[in-house]
Formats: sequence, C-alpha cells, structure tokens
Amino acid sequence: MEAQAPRYPKAPLGTLMGCLMIVFLVLLPKGGSRLGGIPLTWGYLLVMGTAPVALAVRLLLMPLRFDRRALVVTFFLLPFQLLSLYAGKYYGVINPAFTFATFVGLAALPWIFLLIFAPFYPMLNGDRLARWFRTCVFLAAAWGIFLFFCKPLTGHFIEVPYITVNASDYGELENTKNIARGTLFKLISTYNNGNLYGVATLLIMPLFLQLEPRRWRRMTVRIAVLLTLSRGVWVGLIFSELLSVALQLLRTVQHFPILVLGKAKRRLITVLLTIVFAVVAALFSRISVGLIQFFFDKTGGNRIGQFYVAGQAGLLPESGLYGFGEVLYASAAQYWGWAGLAAFVLIMFSPILLLIWDQSALDSPIRRAALKGLMIYIVMALIDGALDFIPVMAFYWFVYSVFIYGWPGWQTLGHAREEAVTPPLPAGSLVDSPA
Repeated sequence: MEAQAPRYPKAPLGTLMGCLMIVFLVLLPKGGSRLGGIPLTWGYLLVMGTAPVALAVRLLLMPLRFDRRALVVTFFLLPFQLLSLYAGKYYGVINPAFTFATFVGLAALPWIFLLIFAPFYPMLNGDRLARWFRTCVFLAAAWGIFLFFCKPLTGHFIEVPYITVNASDYGELENTKNIARGTLFKLISTYNNGNLYGVATLLIMPLFLQLEPRRWRRMTVRIAVLLTLSRGVWVGLIFSELLSVALQLLRTVQHFPILVLGKAKRRLITVLLTIVFAVVAALFSRISVGLIQFFFDKTGGNRIGQFYVAGQAGLLPESGLYGFGEVLYASAAQYWGWAGLAAFVLIMFSPILLLIWDQSALDSPIRRAALKGLMIYIVMALIDGALDFIPVMAFYWFVYSVFIYGWPGWQTLGHAREEAVTPPLPAGSLVDSPA
C-alpha cells in the first residue's frame, strides 16, 4: 500500500492572515502612514504584528525542529550582519531610516519567513492563498496600466491616502518619486514608483506565471512591467525570458542539430517585443527631450558613478551605516568594504549554493519558479535592487521560503496539487512556467 503524506491540522485564522498579507503587500503595499522617516505600512505591520504571536505558538505548541536549509541560509546572513554590527559600533549610523530598512530586510524578515512562518505552511489553505495571490498580482498590474493612460488624459493620478499611497506622499507623487519621463509617466500602480513596481513584480512573476492559468492575465502583467519605462526592469524581464529559453535549449541538446524550442518560441517573441518597445519608445521620445535623455543617459541614472565610488572601498567598513543605493553590489562595497561585498554576494547566491547541496527543488514546478525569481533578483541587484524599499524584501524572503518549503498548504499533497494547476513539466527543468 502506498504511504500517505502526513496530515496537518488546519489553521483557518492563519490562512486569513496570509490572505490579508497578500492584499496589503502585493496589491496595496504603500498603504499606511509614516513615523519620522520610517514608513508604517499595513502589510509590514501585519507581518511584524503576527510574527510574535506565531513565534509564541511555535515555541509552546510545536516541535522545535528547523529545516537544515533554512538554518544554512541564516548562517549565510551572519557575516553581513556581523559587519553591520562592526560598522555601527565604530562609525555609528548616517541614515537611520535606510539603516532600519536594511536591518528589517536582512535580519528580521529572513527569520520571520524562514523560521517562524514557514512551519505553519502545511496548515494553511494553499488553494485559497494561490487564488488571492494571483488575483492581487493581476489587479496591481491592471490598476497600473489604468493609471499609466489616465494620467496623461486627466492630468493627475488617482490617489487614496492610507490605501493606495502613503499618507505622507499624498499629492506628491510627481515631485518625489522620479517617475516623469517627458510627456509620459512610469507605470507605478500602487507601488508609487516604476522601478520599485518592476523589481518587486519580477521577483514574484515566475510564481504568478506558474499559478495563473489564464494567458490574458499573464500577458497583462508582462505589459505592466514593460510600461514601467525602466531600463533596468526591461533587462530583468529579458533575462527572465532568456533564462527559460537557454534551459529549453539545454534540454534539447541531445537532439542537436535539431532544436526543439516548444514554448520557448513565445519567450523569444517576448524578448523581441521588449526590444522593439524600447526602440519605439526612444523614437517617440524625439518629441520629448526628457524621455530621450532618459533612454540615452550614459550615466545609467547616476548608477555608473556608484561603481567608481565602490572601487575606493577598503577591506572593512570605514563609515557609518547608510543603507543601500540602487546598485546593491556597489553599495555593499562602498559602505561595508570588500568584505561586505563578499558577504552580500554570499547572500545573493545562496539559493544556487543550496541547489547544489540539495536538488530536490528541481522536482517541484512551484519551487523551480521560486528559484527563478531569486535568480532574477541576482541580476536586478546589479542594476537596481530597491532592497530598502517596501515591499521588495518581504517578497524576496517569501519567495525564498517557497523555494525551500514549497507553496504554503500544498506540502501535504506532494506535487499532485502543483501538477493539477499547471501541465506536467519535464523533470530536471529549472523553470517551466507557462508562457
């Protein structure tokens, strides 16, 4: 008789809290207010407020066993955290708000998602969470597209303080978020910044593509990412599609010289359309000096200068804690020294190191999709990682937890639930989400 997977007690309250977190992190990530320079958003307040309760239940009612992979990840974080303590002790803090954001992103959230929340995953309703997740990702994209065309026609954005925008940013989006591109404005959705929306969406887009069965919804999200008018985001989108194409070609190497592209053809079309869109936008920008300067800006939005500054770094931190700039690797070297860069690279590439150690993720389509999202972020960190901005790190560590544990609530069903949502995919493939 075939052994059955263990059954876990269900936690409807946990599922409800998970759905609320999805709404306020994915669909309404900027809703809330601000305390000093620190934004207090409903999504992060839910996460931080739920964590102590979940920890208490975890300590009192559940076995204190931890997944070795999660413990390894926390070990990978340790060198960077120690260097931060060193810099803070000897040089102090230069930018409290961004330093606090870095602490939350690289110290608090990893523990919350990997060690506190993750043990509850088998008790959640995975189908309901997946439905809410893909719906919120789609609605955020649809709202962004609506605003992208509404702003030129009406002359203003539709803003709802405390809900779609932070109360402190109400009425100031055009002046404070660097979203104007000549006569056009970047697609910002409810993230209030085009680059931020693009980076955050690229992180979770492989999971969305894996969970969403409707092609028109998947295409809507891709179009929204294109309309961010962000060169860095376009690079991330192209890398995402080329990664799938490359892996498809590797699977067909045994048939060489015959190439069996299959769904990879659609991904190549997406790459070509992205390039064509960029060229057309550049040509259109002839009527807008601001936009043409943006496309042909040789400084990359002052990002190139960050590499020059990083080249003057020492071995250890030589200044107070400041947080991260756009180029995460350059910022790590600039503010944490070359040792800090090595420590940060260890964090970014830890999913690949885990995969080398434990290849079980390759057997699960949803875990492969999570791995793809993490690999996209490795590339985005070279351009604009937005690490200190809500909700990027919440997305990152949730995706990381899915890479380690699988989708919440589906652990008791093996891989049957994943295969029911998406067609069977070739074994050993890294990313095979629907086109």
